[in-house]
Amino acid sequence: MYRHQTRTDDMANYRKRDTDGPNSEDKALDLFAEMIIEKLETIGKDWKKPWFTEGALQWPRNLSGREYNGMNALMLMLHCEKEGYTIPRFCTFDYVQRLNKPGKDDEELPRVSVLKGEKSFPVMLTTFTCIHKETKEKIKYDDYKNLSNDEREQYNVYPKMQVFRVFNVAQTNLKEARPDLWEKLEKENGRPFVHESEMFSFEPVDRMIRDNLWICPINVKHQDDAYYSISKNEIIVPEKVQFKSGESFYCTLFHEMGHSTGAESVLDRFKPTSFGSKEYSKEELVAELCGALTAQRYGMTKHIKEDSCPYLKSWLDNLKESPQYIKTVLMDVKKASSMITQKIDQIARDIEIEKNEKQEQKEAPKKKMYYASVAYLQMSDDTRLLEELKDKGDYNGLLALAKEYYDGNGMDEQYTYSSPLQNRGDDLLIEDQNFAVVYNGNVSGTYDIMLKYTEEEVRNHIRRYGIGRSSSDVKEVAKTMVAEEFAEITQKKTPAFEMPNGEVLYINYNRGKDTLDVGSATNSGLAVRHSFEYNHDKSLDDNLTEVNEKLENMEEYCEAEEMERGGFRR
Repeated sequence: MYRHQTRTDDMANYRKRDTDGPNSEDKALDLFAEMIIEKLETIGKDWKKPWFTEGALQWPRNLSGREYNGMNALMLMLHCEKEGYTIPRFCTFDYVQRLNKPGKDDEELPRVSVLKGEKSFPVMLTTFTCIHKETKEKIKYDDYKNLSNDEREQYNVYPKMQVFRVFNVAQTNLKEARPDLWEKLEKENGRPFVHESEMFSFEPVDRMIRDNLWICPINVKHQDDAYYSISKNEIIVPEKVQFKSGESFYCTLFHEMGHSTGAESVLDRFKPTSFGSKEYSKEELVAELCGALTAQRYGMTKHIKEDSCPYLKSWLDNLKESPQYIKTVLMDVKKASSMITQKIDQIARDIEIEKNEKQEQKEAPKKKMYYASVAYLQMSDDTRLLEELKDKGDYNGLLALAKEYYDGNGMDEQYTYSSPLQNRGDDLLIEDQNFAVVYNGNVSGTYDIMLKYTEEEVRNHIRRYGIGRSSSDVKEVAKTMVAEEFAEITQKKTPAFEMPNGEVLYINYNRGKDTLDVGSATNSGLAVRHSFEYNHDKSLDDNLTEVNEKLENMEEYCEAEEMERGGFRR
């Protein structure tokens, strides 16, 4: 049994970078290193302790429901564990402010705010800087995406790791200001799986083993060792019944799957000669953290692998010597865990689809999906790795890498479409429940990473933000919404205006022209006299009120004598 002895002043001796002023990324990495050191020292004192407290948390998400990537998820879970947060949901200060926008019908809700004295926590996201090759002028990435292909050639696009600050929901007054939302978040935070017995089965991984769906074969054999063979590119793991619990089997497998992502043909973390060397201790840390993170995602508790215990001192020494060490480790964990969880989630979705098809006599109609462009990659520096994965036919790996370019912002209605194919030569390479990757080989090979939304999500976005800068596809949804609402009104009573001169004018919504048409009723329908452009930034009632006011101010509908003005009636 290995037990690492630590000094009481270990944390005090942790070496900070000797600079005049570390930037935000440096500060974040310093904090991450401190947290990993603290966790490793805890495990070093008792290596039978799990990486994360048993039954603690689900995968961290933002308040919009989007998951954080593996690197951020790891640190946020450690942060929650340390601070005692029971709901792993986070938000930026700006997002808190957006919660205070007036609701439907301009309803004023209790203000949501960050509690006084609360400190934020850093997360790292990739952003893009667009610089003109000659003038060196910078433009916004959204503006760059709106340029023609020839214009884009004049710019260099640089991805950059940027630090954002987030707060846990427990650091806000959300519980008091939005009790319904808080209750919903509490209910969502239950454990993903309930284990009725020790030897439980995790169907997606069982399917992966059975059908050889991982990046390398997983061979389950009745023997004692679990390992990844670089030379044979295969994982060997004992049978489940040889483990003390089902959890132990899957957690051990996640560790070895983490190793397998480092192969030269995949993420290329190590060469065959490095296995077992001094430098390999870093790879062992990557596999351990990757295994712990993956296990936590699926409601399992991972303990440190006994074979990894001798590396504890080396990990601590490296972290204390160079905080930059944690950056490379976390980036590797991020990529490796993303590959594993995305494959498992894909298989889980396939299983769920199969089950639904068996239960239902006929397949339910699919929801209409919309595609919002979140990253457009054209320069070779950005597309090289994607090209390599495409050429190898590793579309799952390509999708996993493409997701890293998403900066965490929501829908941009200007670049949201009913189809992912918008240009001649577009080819949908791969998509999952949330993302799609479109490739176009006509212009030196471009990649458009797109976030998927249901029509209902698009409708909610329209209700909240209007369509001032929307694509034509989003505007069509807005027109449909008005047509449906107007039809609902018409079913009760035909909308009409009574003018000051006593004349009655009927009104109709013209979806094709996106106008409110006003005129007199005839046997052949509405004889249109006036048409008014519909304002989608306002409600239907507000539009009708404005039309009524404009009509009443028209001379042809005024009485010779002053009379009480008529009003809108339905």
